[in-house]
Amino acid sequence: MRCPYCHTENDKVLDTRTDKSGYTVRRKRFCQSCARRFTTSEQIEQLNIRVVKNDSTRVPLDREKIRRGIERACSKRSIGSDRIERTLQSIEADLYDTGESEIATHVIGDVVLRHLAQLDEVAYIRFASVYLDFDGAEDFLEIVARLKREGD
Repeated sequence: MRCPYCHTENDKVLDTRTDKSGYTVRRKRFCQSCARRFTTSEQIEQLNIRVVKNDSTRVPLDREKIRRGIERACSKRSIGSDRIERTLQSIEADLYDTGESEIATHVIGDVVLRHLAQLDEVAYIRFASVYLDFDGAEDFLEIVARLKREGD
């Protein structure tokens, strides 16, 4: 590992910790050349999933785009960023668990909706209104009725 300060490869690992999810390792390091400390982070390399859009184009899966959609749906709700991160990790895990290298946008949207239904009903309805392209109040009433049926 190269030191970010002096760019030499002469460092020593002082401490290694795994984050709560168990998928990321953080290492505190000490550069023996310049005597500065720095932290590195390691994550498991996942299969590169490509998203098949409605026009049949393919783009890499963008975790941050999913996060932005979830955060928008959860805005002004009392949902902590740690819960959003756990939901995002669960969504990502579900997508990687399919074992597919290409996933259609509607499959991703359905997975996000399923997780939002468990996280917060209002966030679910907000996301559904954009994802399912609601035309009017009837669409809202229909989705609320579906939520009530599934909740009972």
